[in-house]
Amino acid sequence: MTAKKEPKQITAIDPEDVSKSMHTIVSLMESIDASREMINEKIKYLKDTYGLASSDVRAAATAIKKANIDELDEKTKRIQELVDICL
Repeated sequence: MTAKKEPKQITAIDPEDVSKSMHTIVSLMESIDASREMINEKIKYLKDTYGLASSDVRAAATAIKKANIDELDEKTKRIQELVDICL
């Protein structure tokens, strides 16, 4: 049988806590936007400086971030070469 889920207990709104949390969320969103902009600038730099394909640079960075380097297939051999340069 399926166990019944206890409903979450909702408390009265604490304006100070809500405001602080909202400001934190906005600050994090602004940081994300700034990070995206910087990432795009670095990708453009590698493209313009070394002629690397933007999609390859982004895919290599993603592979490094996720530590899935061994799972790259033959189709993405160019990405593996970029990953090898960075390690």
